[in-house]
Amino acid sequence: MSAPPPLSIGPIAARVEADAVRRYREATAFDGVTGDGDEVPATFPAIWLWHPAAKAAFDDLAGEEHLIPVLIAQRFSYRRALHIGEEIRFKITRRADAAVRDDVQIEAHIEGRDGEVIADFAATYRLFQPELAQ
Repeated sequence: MSAPPPLSIGPIAARVEADAVRRYREATAFDGVTGDGDEVPATFPAIWLWHPAAKAAFDDLAGEEHLIPVLIAQRFSYRRALHIGEEIRFKITRRADAAVRDDVQIEAHIEGRDGEVIADFAATYRLFQPELAQ
């Protein structure tokens, strides 16, 4: 298996939509505890990996071997909280892990419209053969 090539995407414009935050909070709630209605969960930016312009970070990971990317780690580093209604820009980079060929790193850098750095987050995905992922 060959590692996927490095990739840079963005900047991509997005908005922290109240309805998307509500749906995310409901989908990830533990025992029905959904938190403050105005609070944006720390892990919320992960949804932007599925933004149509950002999906390219995952589109070619399966390759000819039809590998399945499985999230194995993530990290969020905030300089300030996100706010509902806020417009942001994010950039995504993807690279293979030199030490572990089956691992792919996705990193995102989030800024406000004025260029203020809001957060950085990273996710590591391991690429599994379909029969091993069951």
